[in-house]
Amino acid sequence: MISHVADFQPMLHAAIAEAKAAGLSDAASRLEARAFAAYTTSAELLGETGLAIKDFLQTEGRSVPKSVAAKLSSCLIEVNKVWASL
Repeated sequence: MISHVADFQPMLHAAIAEAKAAGLSDAASRLEARAFAAYTTSAELLGETGLAIKDFLQTEGRSVPKSVAAKLSSCLIEVNKVWASL
């Protein structure tokens, strides 16, 4: 079965910028570095991006603005089309 993943990178960029503006600059920069690193395959990219988003949300917890969390959740929906186990 082929899964079509929508391009969620613009939303991810927006979420990271918003998180930085909300004072989560260090954590958002770590998320950005992990999510936009070079990976060998698209599946690896999606898996690592999903893990980076989940780590960010778990680590920063309640300090993540709801609008950022909503954007990141939308990104995870796309990742989960390929990596349902995340």
